Amino acid sequence: MYRSLKIIITLTISSLFVGCVPAGGPKPPTKREPRLGTPIQRADYSYPPRSYRQTIKNYFSSKLKRAEMASYTFSKPQRAYKRRGLAYGGDIEWRGWLVDVSIAIPSRTGRMQRPKSHMVLFKNDVIVEDILGNEHQLITRLGE
Repeated sequence: MYRSLKIIITLTISSLFVGCVPAGGPKPPTKREPRLGTPIQRADYSYPPRSYRQTIKNYFSSKLKRAEMASYTFSKPQRAYKRRGLAYGGDIEWRGWLVDVSIAIPSRTGRMQRPKSHMVLFKNDVIVEDILGNEHQLITRLGE
């Protein structure tokens, strides 16, 4: 009797462990990012912002103290996209144009402070978001 009970318990435990093993390896992604040269992708990113310098200055004029005395350094607009976090599925949240901006603001005494970098995200000449810094894990730059 003790031996048959031991066999039944062993079979039950082993069947539980076998049932918990996943059936296959990682699944391939269902959505693929189109290649850079395709017309579909160019349409997704729209056109580069035209008057991005003035748009950025107007945008930061309400967000910064002493913005009228600030000095700006701009980069050329480049295509980029932003993914959602892995907790939200990791799909693409935004496609458009990114402009790096370095902004130096004078202090109350008039001395220029160290410039701060911002990434400004555009979609059809409209600023979607600005991110402090020049790197972000969820943003991928594609170039011009």
